Amino acid sequence: MNLIKTVLTAIVLSSFLTLSLGCGEEVVAPKPVVKAPKRKPKPKAKTIDVLKIEHSIDSRIYVNEEDAPKDEQARIAILKFFDAMLKVNVASLKPMLDMVDKDSMSDREQIDAMVQNGLQEQMEDVSFVDVKIGTGSDGRQCILAVYEVGMDYQIQVWYFAKSGDGFIFTSESTPPNLAGQLRGDWMTHFFELKDEMIEIANQPDDDTSYTIFGGSSEGDSESSGSSRPRPNPGGSPGRPGGAPTAPGGPLG
Repeated sequence: MNLIKTVLTAIVLSSFLTLSLGCGEEVVAPKPVVKAPKRKPKPKAKTIDVLKIEHSIDSRIYVNEEDAPKDEQARIAILKFFDAMLKVNVASLKPMLDMVDKDSMSDREQIDAMVQNGLQEQMEDVSFVDVKIGTGSDGRQCILAVYEVGMDYQIQVWYFAKSGDGFIFTSESTPPNLAGQLRGDWMTHFFELKDEMIEIANQPDDDTSYTIFGGSSEGDSESSGSSRPRPNPGGSPGRPGGAPTAPGGPLG
């Protein structure tokens, strides 16, 4: 009887061990899942209003938030450039200007001439500057600044590009009396009018009289244009609070 119990016990133990060990297969614990670290989102550029306060930018300068560059350093450079222009801060302005000679004078040299010709007084009369940002006809980043003094409007056009740790601004020739001709998208229309002016200028000279930018006929001293940017005050329809939709002529 004891022998039978011993045999039965051995059979039961053998079956239990077989089931527990899974027929000799080794049980492997699952490896822990390692999650990839989340990338930190790029910091969002500060708004134009915040940057104006932080950098003590002249309150007369307006830049549309939606049109402003996404890069914060570019925003700061644009604001500081026009702040230096309005305040006639030549020491801050010159390092941001192109040094390439155009018409025998570079933009840096031209600023010195502008200061001697009463730039300070002109800037004190400016009541508002609408800085429009876009691209030129050649695809380069471009600024069309509309200056306002009373009901008079004029424009400056500049290209700007990254250069080392900062930005360099290069003037685009801006004929006088042009602000009164701009309609719709001012940036696009400006370059269309410039192309038209170049086409007219390349026509052979004859007795035909034609107008440039709806102003004076060829040969008139006022229609010859200026190859240099001038602080020509002006305004635009984009001014907050409303502004005349049709800009006036140049300052007298």
